[in-house]
Amino acid sequence: MKRLSILFTSLLLCAGTAMAAVNIIPKPTSVVEKEGEFVFTKGFTIGYSDASLEPAATYLQEVLENETGFRFKTKLGKGKVQLSLVLPDENDESYELVCDKKGVLITAHSYRGIINGIATLRQLMPIKCRRNYCMFGGFHKFYWGIPSVTIKDAPNFHWRGLMLDPVRHFFSVEETKRLLDQMALYKLNKFHWHLSDNEGFRMEVKAYPELTGDSMAWRRFNSHDRQCLDRAAKENNPAMLIPWKFFKEVEGFGELYGGYYTQDEIRDVVKYAAVRGIDVIPEIDMPGHNGSACWCYRWLSCTQDGREPLCLGRNSTIEFAEKVYDEVFQLFPYEYVSIGGDEVNRRRWSECSECKKRIESEGLKDVSELQAWFTKKMEKYFNAHGRRILGWDEILEGGLSKTATVHWWRGDHPDVTQKATAMGNEVVLCPFTFLYFDYAQDDNTLRHIYDGDIVPVDLTPEQLKLIKGMQANIWCERIPTEARMQWMVFPRALALAEKAWTPRSEQSWDDFFPRLQAHLKRLDAMGIQYRPLQTKRP
Repeated sequence: MKRLSILFTSLLLCAGTAMAAVNIIPKPTSVVEKEGEFVFTKGFTIGYSDASLEPAATYLQEVLENETGFRFKTKLGKGKVQLSLVLPDENDESYELVCDKKGVLITAHSYRGIINGIATLRQLMPIKCRRNYCMFGGFHKFYWGIPSVTIKDAPNFHWRGLMLDPVRHFFSVEETKRLLDQMALYKLNKFHWHLSDNEGFRMEVKAYPELTGDSMAWRRFNSHDRQCLDRAAKENNPAMLIPWKFFKEVEGFGELYGGYYTQDEIRDVVKYAAVRGIDVIPEIDMPGHNGSACWCYRWLSCTQDGREPLCLGRNSTIEFAEKVYDEVFQLFPYEYVSIGGDEVNRRRWSECSECKKRIESEGLKDVSELQAWFTKKMEKYFNAHGRRILGWDEILEGGLSKTATVHWWRGDHPDVTQKATAMGNEVVLCPFTFLYFDYAQDDNTLRHIYDGDIVPVDLTPEQLKLIKGMQANIWCERIPTEARMQWMVFPRALALAEKAWTPRSEQSWDDFFPRLQAHLKRLDAMGIQYRPLQTKRP
């Protein structure tokens, strides 16, 4: 009788633990909890209904094996965990997850929907294996189980992203992949990769190999490095040190800092992201923020002195841009490519005889229209290669075609989104007032993001349809290491994930905050060095 009492108590505790384990970020559309749980056993099969789901099944196999230490199988057909594609529609990211004691079924209309279901399954997994009493023998039994539940879910916005800047401070392929893993867990599906700027060019370009030569992809210490090292010393903070793994000895220059991604490495990252349902959006910034290219190939600048921006008066500059983007198109299959286009020093053009000739020959009014001419010319080139153009919100100045997509970053220009959507342009929201994750944090930052009106409130229903979604930007002038990046990104990224996924009417800080607190333990288990919710550290 005593043994039965212990067993009954144990079962009640397990049921309670299972129910409490339904703690999902971002908040799902519908959650129906049931009694019991599905227990993972060694060697069970992950089945998939369509050959296109094989990468997803293999990905789930790797995740579950890493979590549990068990070995699992995958096969086209039926399994204890089943991935099922129905009525295929690649634009539909919704999914349904049904779990009971017999198994788990994830149903969706697209590969990405299946991946979203896998993200929820990952979050249903306990952070550590559970402990139960064995009925006979009185010893403890350790096992992995997830609660019985039916979850139906779909995102509010299609674009839910992070932008990483490996130009100012470099991040290895392995570090980049870890960020992609973290994004996938919280259903963030766009990775904007800022690959060129004044400080360096991070993408190998076969047509212009010197862009990633020893004196271009590597550099001497600059003011940002010194600021990081000063903080490292003052705060006794190793996360602010410049990693020695990114230094190399360059003949004639000494030890330089930097790095770049070979084209094979880029293909590897793009494939890795795609398996996890993440699109990679490359940014090769033109015509401004291109000082490294101008310094490398002096003929790109107006006075051939190596200073940005690109000289738009010369046909050789246009040829350079097209050849660079040709290689971008070969490496990145997703439809969007970013041209950047922000913070251009147009005064240089007003003093350039070649640019003045271009303005006159094209019937342009001023240097703003010269940039617009370049953007439209590049957009036609993008479109001819099956790509769509993205740019920071400055590309609106001087005129813009309706097929271009705008990144709204200047939060102190609230009219940008209103203007862009009124013109018929799609907009991705990333205002620095909310979503610049390199900006300093305090204990109010998280709630400021969660409760803030990132989507402007003065848009008409038709304009709202042009909001593609939102992303946070991680500019890395003062983020020299992966540890520092994690400190700046997490847990802010979880607030972003819910803002972009869950309809505004269903968002509640009082509901989100307890779920966030529970997820901090998951971040701990993943080794993410996030910023604590209450801290005195600046």
